[in-house]
Amino acid sequence: MKKLLLFCLAAMAFAACTKEQLPVADYDIIPQPKEVRLNEEKPFELNFKTVVYYEAGLEREAMFLSEYVSNILCIGLNQHEYHGQTDGIVLNIVSEDFTQAEAYEINVTPKQVIIKGADAAGVFYGIQTLRKSIPVSRLFTDPQQNFNVKLSDISCQLPCGTIRDWPNFSYRGMHLDPCRHFIPLDSVKVYIDMLAMHNMNQFHFHLSDDQGWYDTIRHGGFYTQDELRDLIEYAAERHINIIPEIDLPGHMQAALACYPHLGCTGGPYEVWKRWGVSEDVLCAGNEETMLFVEDVLNEVMDVFPSPYIHIGGDECPKVRWEKCPKCQAKIKELGIKKDDKFTAEDYLQSYVMNRMAKVVEARGRRVIGWDEILEGNVSETAIIMSWRGTEGGIEAARKGHDVIMAPSSHLYFDYYQSEDIASEPMCIGGYLPVERVYEFQPMPEELTPEQKKHIIGVQANIWTEYIAHFWHVQYMALPRMEALTEIQWNNPQERDFDAFVERCRHMVQLYELYHYTYADHIFNPQVWADTVEANLATSKPITLRQQPAEQYSYEGAVVLNDGNLGRGAYNSGRWLGFCGYPLDAVIDFEQPAEMQHVRFHALTNKGAWIYNPSQVKVLVSDDGETFHEVAQKDIPISTWADKDGIFAYEVDFKPVTAKFVEVVISGYNLPEDHSGFGNPAWIFVDEIEVE
Repeated sequence: MKKLLLFCLAAMAFAACTKEQLPVADYDIIPQPKEVRLNEEKPFELNFKTVVYYEAGLEREAMFLSEYVSNILCIGLNQHEYHGQTDGIVLNIVSEDFTQAEAYEINVTPKQVIIKGADAAGVFYGIQTLRKSIPVSRLFTDPQQNFNVKLSDISCQLPCGTIRDWPNFSYRGMHLDPCRHFIPLDSVKVYIDMLAMHNMNQFHFHLSDDQGWYDTIRHGGFYTQDELRDLIEYAAERHINIIPEIDLPGHMQAALACYPHLGCTGGPYEVWKRWGVSEDVLCAGNEETMLFVEDVLNEVMDVFPSPYIHIGGDECPKVRWEKCPKCQAKIKELGIKKDDKFTAEDYLQSYVMNRMAKVVEARGRRVIGWDEILEGNVSETAIIMSWRGTEGGIEAARKGHDVIMAPSSHLYFDYYQSEDIASEPMCIGGYLPVERVYEFQPMPEELTPEQKKHIIGVQANIWTEYIAHFWHVQYMALPRMEALTEIQWNNPQERDFDAFVERCRHMVQLYELYHYTYADHIFNPQVWADTVEANLATSKPITLRQQPAEQYSYEGAVVLNDGNLGRGAYNSGRWLGFCGYPLDAVIDFEQPAEMQHVRFHALTNKGAWIYNPSQVKVLVSDDGETFHEVAQKDIPISTWADKDGIFAYEVDFKPVTAKFVEVVISGYNLPEDHSGFGNPAWIFVDEIEVE
């Protein structure tokens, strides 16, 4: 901040803003306040004479406000304790004026601005609103202008009136993964600053995984306990709680590389040098392993005061447990039996998770787990983080669990933001534009009012498999984080995407002021409409004998022959996804037509469990009832040496005349060298062409 202040003072020698050009604050910000009532009184003038008065306990908040104004307007504000002064900006806590934690009210009169909160956090969010309302100084936005400046010329008008606001959810979070690519502590602090700007109060810090922090080249880096305590304090000053995650019993190969006796096979293991899910997990039947994890969790709780401790529970293959004598002995000892819902090994994971939950609860904390922990008998007090869609959250809420909605369909910010993949930094795949984030409805309508009370919050996640630098983290987060904060803070009926885009424009000025990297797709929309040549199938009536997976169904069968070819992202809305059963489409030409060639496009993204089709069959019919096969083609499975991408598949056959054609496209099971071995692979298909 000192460097910035020196720059401002130097800039005053040649740039300024005259009284006639006073900038005016705009309270139409992100997240949009719930109540804004303005009047016609003379605006409050914010200038270098303005003093920030604070009640006891709010000195830090006063310092933040002064710093923000200095950053934005290049004027510093003095701070003094409040003793009934009737001018300046007053910060105070009046809890009896509010019915909800973190609520705030701003009253602007010609002589005074009062920011009062239900608590210190509420005051802080009121400060964030004022901060985001002030136009960024022309000293930054137009430094080429040549004025003779005086300090007294730098000011801003605050329209008079009242703003009242409060959050819709008590848990408002963002996640960050420093395991796959290490993120230095200073960068993590900047990330926390970004969360604070967006009114978030929970930072989910994913601290362990299969990959550790290495591949064939050591990236290096670790956090000492003292560094983490410093980070915790830094976050707490901004009213953000840091939730540590130790992911178990899967995603533990990095730990097994150091302690091979904790695994089922005894190793040797190495820190994983590829993405995906390792089959080597902690040995659930080894008492020494359980004691090790308990020690780790206790050490983590010694450092992190968070009321929540995340213990993972996701993506834990059971293949080692099925063959491990110790695990099978533990299943017998516990009297675990499989049933029509879950295997004995599923219930063995429940034993691990519940045992760790007791360790955490003994310290007065609560566990959070990914939605897989519902697959068995989960601790009644566990909070469920629903990432595989919203279904897990719905099930959990019905069972009485508190829920954090974080579905990959809408809130995985490691996905592409544009379909123009060639122009984007490399990502893990997927497609998640700001519009799709903004449309997410975290409160399922199928829940009763009582069950809805268990939906305590919303979170977005950034995994770093393909994100090696902090600028890339920022680029993936912004401006999607703006859409997220409106979901977390406001009610669905208060959202309007076009208005949201306009409000984003001022936020971008702040991003540039703080040198944050951001994506600008919402300001420069591009329509990608790759087309195929018109053919017999184009826009003809088409039906599916079995529907795609719900999350990848989009507009349904018409996507397959609308003439628009899907681009690289499988969840762009241009591809239909099938898993465990074939795509079986029937096209009605409406009159007999001669054909001899079928062509379709499919995606391959092996890390995302998406493989090429295994086989395609072509059948024809005159009446739409009785079909006979005219062609069949087997397709070799893609290997890790083969590139991922979009591929066209073609089938030729002897000319035949028919009114209907049926195309059946089948998929593979995942091969032995894949972490999901044995499970059905996904197939994603678009544009079936017939000639």
